[in-house]
Amino acid sequence: QISLTMKLSGAFLLLVSLACLFLFTSELFISCMYTFKLQALCSNYEKKPATDGKSCPKTDKPVCGTDGKTYPNLCEFCKAAIERNGKLGFKHEGKC
Repeated sequence: QISLTMKLSGAFLLLVSLACLFLFTSELFISCMYTFKLQALCSNYEKKPATDGKSCPKTDKPVCGTDGKTYPNLCEFCKAAIERNGKLGFKHEGKC
């Protein structure tokens, strides 16, 4: 059974993607698509505390951000990306 949160997230992503289709103009389009991609990439990382009270679990699966910084895992990357309001992108899995 699909939860209400998942349904709302899916509806939001659909609306954003449709809006991107209508805004298919240079920088505005790129910004819109980046927001959509980041939302899809980070949608599983809600602000829920881990078992130790921190917001991200201690897993060692590094990812590289477009800022050249290696983040310990996708959760830490998403936390930083959300804090920077779209100024940080996902480059690749593994260390930078």
